[in-house]
Amino acid sequence: MIGKLNRRATLLKKVRSDDGGGGYTESWTGFAAVWATLKAMGGNDVFGPDALEARGKYRIDLRRRTDVTAGMRVEIASRRFDIVVVEDEGPAASFITLICEEMP
Repeated sequence: MIGKLNRRATLLKKVRSDDGGGGYTESWTGFAAVWATLKAMGGNDVFGPDALEARGKYRIDLRRRTDVTAGMRVEIASRRFDIVVVEDEGPAASFITLICEEMP
C-alpha cells in the first residue's frame, strides 16, 4: 500500500473566528500534509428546489491518524473533498480509509 500513496494531500479543518458583532465567520485551514491514494467509487445526483447537482464519491487512503473526523475536508491538487466517513480499524491498523464526496 505504501507505494500506492502517490498523491500529496492536505487535511483541512473548519475554523470559526469571532466577527466582532456577536457572530463568527467560518473558514478552512490546512493542518497536515499527507501522502494518499484517490479512487473513484461512483456518484449520485442530488435533487433540490430548482437545482440538480451531481456528486462523485471517492475513497482516499492514508497512513493512520487519530485526528481526522467526518466533517473535515481533504484537498488534492485543486480538488476538494468533504469527508463523510472515516474507516479506522484501530491502533493495530497502518492505514485509514476516508469515504468522501467531491465539492462542486
